[in-house]
Amino acid sequence: MSLAKAVSSGLKSGSPIKIFEEVVDLLGAKDLTEASSRYLRLKILETLVGEKWVRDIFTYFENPDLIEAIAKPAAIPYHPKQLAGIYFKVMDKTVEASAYLGEEMGSEAIMEMISESMSSALESNYNAALQTILNVWRGCLPPDLSVAQAMGMRIDSVDTKYATSILAPTSALPYTILESLVQGANNRLQQLYTNLDNAYGELIAQKNAIMRSFLVAFSEFYMTLINDLIFDCMYFVERVESYANTACTIILERLTARLDDLNALKARYDVNLVDDETYNTMLLEIQADIQALSDTFDRIKTEVNNLISDYMSVIDAISEDIKTLLLNYLADAENLANTHINSVVSAINSLTTVSDIKAKVKEIYERIRAYRECGFDYS
Repeated sequence: MSLAKAVSSGLKSGSPIKIFEEVVDLLGAKDLTEASSRYLRLKILETLVGEKWVRDIFTYFENPDLIEAIAKPAAIPYHPKQLAGIYFKVMDKTVEASAYLGEEMGSEAIMEMISESMSSALESNYNAALQTILNVWRGCLPPDLSVAQAMGMRIDSVDTKYATSILAPTSALPYTILESLVQGANNRLQQLYTNLDNAYGELIAQKNAIMRSFLVAFSEFYMTLINDLIFDCMYFVERVESYANTACTIILERLTARLDDLNALKARYDVNLVDDETYNTMLLEIQADIQALSDTFDRIKTEVNNLISDYMSVIDAISEDIKTLLLNYLADAENLANTHINSVVSAINSLTTVSDIKAKVKEIYERIRAYRECGFDYS
């Protein structure tokens, strides 16, 4: 606006004061005057009350007992009466500041400062105390998608109506809620099957380790027994050989003696010292002795063969018993391991969790879809 227009506007109003105000406003003197006045009043306030006056505002938040010393509830460090007292103390400071600085500047200096600069500082104490008190009676914050995923993690033990009541207020789309449920359910299935798979793998590894240890132990035991049997066989052969040698030596000595008797008899007969009848009689006696020695030799031979045969039968029986014993131990160990393994396999095969979880997730989704009257049909 030009100076001429300002004067013209003042003349039309017919008021000299109006003309003055228009000219002052045009020249910017009014803003300068108001700024100087606000600055002067601020300095007066600072001089009269000082910075302690400002600190007192924060003191009430820090120590509400200055307002009223009263026992605090167990849930929060503020009593509701103290919250109300803090509010009125702040209002007192606001009115007091308005008296010095003017209503607009006074209210903004306190309330805007609290609203802006103190909002984050009071978020976890004063404001949080208000939230705690109000939330006890009227808490209404709706759940987010993390609740849907957490619900899916235990979907096999959750009632579908309960789950629907929890997830229906969620702000996400029905199929977004479904995706979070599916993610949680998939984690639940992995948890169930992973534990069983790990148990199955551990049992297989344990079985293999047991069987290997048994085979090593049995091999060492079997080799020890074989060595003992070999030594026993050697000792048996030595005894049989000693017995046969002794028997044969005696028979040979007796045969030699009878041969000497036969030679002596022949010599006496040749020089007619023995008649024919005596000679024939003595020949028959020598023949009978030789036949007896031959029968003895055959009997000893049969006895030795029987001893060897019986001994080998005993060895075969012992070997068979050892083999049966080792195989039975192996079979028992394997059966014991297989029992545990089969129990895990049966647990895996008997799991109906997959179909149950799918049915529950679908039911919850269909309920939410019915509420919203939207969403895709995945049946």
